[in-house]
Amino acid sequence: MDAVTKLLAIEEIKQLKAQYFQRLDSKEWTELAALFTPDAVIDYSRHAIDLIDNHGRTDIKPPPLEWIFVGGSAAAGFLSPLLAEVISVHHGHDPQVKITGDESATGFWSLYDRLEFADEVYHGYGHYEEEYRLVNGRWRISRLVLTRQRSAFTAKSPTR
Repeated sequence: MDAVTKLLAIEEIKQLKAQYFQRLDSKEWTELAALFTPDAVIDYSRHAIDLIDNHGRTDIKPPPLEWIFVGGSAAAGFLSPLLAEVISVHHGHDPQVKITGDESATGFWSLYDRLEFADEVYHGYGHYEEEYRLVNGRWRISRLVLTRQRSAFTAKSPTR
């Protein structure tokens, strides 16, 4: 792969990740699901473990191992009711995208997200480790693992 093609692929993958955040925050579940390969492994289990281990949230349902999905539709189906009443803002930073073959790449993204629940606000800090595959001329996420370094809950301030 020549240098220009490689740079274009990296930019397409950055745009793909931007769409992931946008679709997640705007709750466009069908469009979010389409960003993944049909066999993508999407692993949010480390987030659930963080909530349980570091924040005493024993109310986490389902258990962490059930936070691993195959395919974007399965992940979107899980996230949809979980985030239905939540105002979310996800930011991805410091993309480290490496082209590993003509149709494969890896990525590492720093993350900050803010989830506003009815009575509290969640602030999450961590990263995404990802793999991408070129499918029918379009880059898609084929593996996603979310890991948290820190998260904090704060009481929601009353609105004025």
